[in-house]
Amino acid sequence: MGVDEGRSIEVVALGSAIVDMFCQVPEGYVEQLGIQKGSMRLVGPEISDSVIKLLGKVEVRGGGSAANTLVGMANLGHKVTLIARTDLDTFGNQYVSDLVECGVDVVRPNIAHDLGTGRCLVMVTPDGERTMATWLGAASHLQLDDNSKAVIADSKLLYIEGYLYDLDSTKAQIHSAIDVAVKYNVQIALSLSDPFCVSRHRDEFQDLLDGPVAIVFANKEESRILTGLEDPEQIVTVLRRKSLSGAVTLGSSGAIVFDQSGSFHVPAQRVDPIIDTTGAGDLFAAGYLHGVLMGGDKRIQQCGMYGVACSAEVLSHFGARPNINLRHLIDDFS
Repeated sequence: MGVDEGRSIEVVALGSAIVDMFCQVPEGYVEQLGIQKGSMRLVGPEISDSVIKLLGKVEVRGGGSAANTLVGMANLGHKVTLIARTDLDTFGNQYVSDLVECGVDVVRPNIAHDLGTGRCLVMVTPDGERTMATWLGAASHLQLDDNSKAVIADSKLLYIEGYLYDLDSTKAQIHSAIDVAVKYNVQIALSLSDPFCVSRHRDEFQDLLDGPVAIVFANKEESRILTGLEDPEQIVTVLRRKSLSGAVTLGSSGAIVFDQSGSFHVPAQRVDPIIDTTGAGDLFAAGYLHGVLMGGDKRIQQCGMYGVACSAEVLSHFGARPNINLRHLIDDFS
């Protein structure tokens, strides 16, 4: 499971450039909108506009699953790049400048679409659960150019956000990126992103995991839908048979990490109270991949400990990106 040490970029990610708009809502509110609690649903701009108008002020932050993971990795000291698409509007320019300030390089076409930069309304209920209503905007027009492909070729690892599979246009870009990664021996990691995303694209995800993908991240529900199995230990056995490494996260029960040498349960860190679960899986992936890049793939349990520590940090506050230097959290595990 090693990575090529001769590349100038450690991780390049393919993801949706999304501005997160956080708001607190009462229990039962998201169901009234026809959205299942805890899910991510693609919507038109009118839904988020109407909710924002009804609730009033929302907190706006940069988001996007892959971008959140890269922010965590940059925080941990890694050289990372996001390939994404925003519009050339106020939100888009702010989105890019925020990532650059966090240490993430951004590759985006210098082309306006007049669609607006994508946005995700993150509705947080009193129990800390988040439900997302996402309008992709310009993110739905992601397209790899020669510069993007050159960045992938010069990277150690390509990280793919499973949400991109929800549109045929962005799905095609995933396969273009994978072709480049395979050609240049770039390791590939896939986040399954969301249970409903797995339901919609189960067979295609299975093909990726049977083929070029080496590392997979899934939560318990995503992995259940993927494999048709209920027991996480049995799920991990199936994934290991595919010669995969990675993690099945189990919420308050921690995570099971695995590779060809075996599997290990890593307990969760206590967070009380849990303020917001947004980005917990993204930051788990950041910590885990930090372990891989630091040679921790030889000790898969350590990768899981890094993941749990980084994930716990974002549970303690609103927003999907760390508020502190994550290196301070993981030094004790080194």
